[in-house]
Amino acid sequence: MRSHAVSAQHVFCTILLAAFSWTSAVLADYEAPVPKATVKNGTIIGRHLVGIWDQDLFLGIPYAQPPTGPLRFKSPQPPNDTYETPLDASSYGYSCYQESATFNISEDCLTLNVVRPHNVTETDRLPVLVWIYGGGLFSGSSADPQYNLSGVVRVSQESQQPVIAVSINYRVGIFGFFQTPQVLAEGSSNAGLLDQRLALTWIQENIATFGGDPDRVTVWGESAGAQSIALHLHSFGGRDDKLFQAAILESGSSIGVALQPLAYYASPVDNLAQTVGCNDTLDQLACLRGVSPEKIFSARGSIYWDPLVDGDFLTDYPSVLAEAGSFIKVPLLIGNNNDEGISFSPTGFNDSTSIYYGLLSNPGFSGLAGLPYQISPASARRLLELYPNEPSQEPPYDVTNDTIFPEYGLQWRRACAIYGDIVMIAGRRKLCAQYAEAGQPVYSYRFATRPWGAAEAAGVQHFVNVAFSFQNITGTLGPLSSHKDISTDIGRSYLNFVYRHDPNADKEGARTALPHWPRWTATRPSNMVLNATQPVVERDNFREGGIAFIQSISRELLA
Repeated sequence: MRSHAVSAQHVFCTILLAAFSWTSAVLADYEAPVPKATVKNGTIIGRHLVGIWDQDLFLGIPYAQPPTGPLRFKSPQPPNDTYETPLDASSYGYSCYQESATFNISEDCLTLNVVRPHNVTETDRLPVLVWIYGGGLFSGSSADPQYNLSGVVRVSQESQQPVIAVSINYRVGIFGFFQTPQVLAEGSSNAGLLDQRLALTWIQENIATFGGDPDRVTVWGESAGAQSIALHLHSFGGRDDKLFQAAILESGSSIGVALQPLAYYASPVDNLAQTVGCNDTLDQLACLRGVSPEKIFSARGSIYWDPLVDGDFLTDYPSVLAEAGSFIKVPLLIGNNNDEGISFSPTGFNDSTSIYYGLLSNPGFSGLAGLPYQISPASARRLLELYPNEPSQEPPYDVTNDTIFPEYGLQWRRACAIYGDIVMIAGRRKLCAQYAEAGQPVYSYRFATRPWGAAEAAGVQHFVNVAFSFQNITGTLGPLSSHKDISTDIGRSYLNFVYRHDPNADKEGARTALPHWPRWTATRPSNMVLNATQPVVERDNFREGGIAFIQSISRELLA
């Protein structure tokens, strides 16, 4: 998901630097013996982590042909080579093309990583947990140290519920979601999502050789990664190809990023073609496939390139498919952070009038994320009625409307509630109701632990839960034992869900200090409040009227 990240820079940098330190410490523990696995294309050689880790890593494994030259902007193609000598899978592959000063980027980036406990064999058939990164569908990498899978696997080992963990790369931005009539005719409009799907297909075909069970795959994503999963749940009209059996969605759903029509991209495509010299060619797409990636990227324009309702992968908008019951039915574990809106609301709102015009012009998205929602004046007025600027109506935020930050605007907190619900909360609650009605087990959470050292204005905003989910407990979470404890409880709850589609350990599984986590149902909608000081269960009915209204205008939100 895209984010203004108001007051978030300090938090993000702290987490990132600590994650780098933690990853460096982990990588220092590499040592023989050398693990091997044989996939359809040949033998792969990984690396072993010794000591307290005792894990096998297989990194940078290609799951598709390089999407370069004639395969640029095209649906991913399965590998067509055979490893005549064993493939060295001891280090991460390239990250997909994006604006990054951190990762080594290349178009040749369609790889995945497998982390397993040591001494696992094909006969073990362990559950598989597949991570799909976020980043607004314009950035992200499985090589990001914040997504180091070793912490997750380590908790699984300690909890006596071992899993195989996998993370995947997929194309982002213009290389993953280039939208033209030619690309649409090829069936390649959603190439980045099709990358993810091909990676899941590769897992089905090959994970058994690593000791995994292809019939027990749980997909897991945060932000745009969770949104991707939500789109997979509605893909191909709800056709279930058994690529996964359960899903964990952190801060993301099918509401939040507008699915623009093809016409929206016409002008940016024309500008791109003219800039790189492909505007007068007979075959514009072939010409663009011959231009260097650097030129394409620098000429991509200021919009964000996103998924398309293409009549194939997405036969209609998810809101329409949901109403028709056209979605894949699997167990869900899904949630949000307290202060999602801090990351998505613009600042400078001092009164109702400024918020009203902000919603109509959508300043929170148009300048940053290119998402001009089609909110009508009537809907904007109704939102202001449903989200009054009254302390008694405060959301369950770490930072309340009683805490004013004048530099952000006198009614910034009010705006944060509206924007957070539009981008994150409403979609989460809608998926809960949708899947509960379909008879699937649904478990919902509200993450309510402010990171150690975070400024008060930052609150418990978007993304800060990731360090807790990944067990990045050295430096990243700070010195508080309560933070380490809630991180472990989250990890164990996830593992219980991966094993039994239930985060509790009432009869078997890994025990936690959390209270019993009830199913989300229409009659008893509930959240587990993941607060490091006092985790509790709450009724999921805050801002009920406002969130219900946002759900009712899904088409205005292009969802």
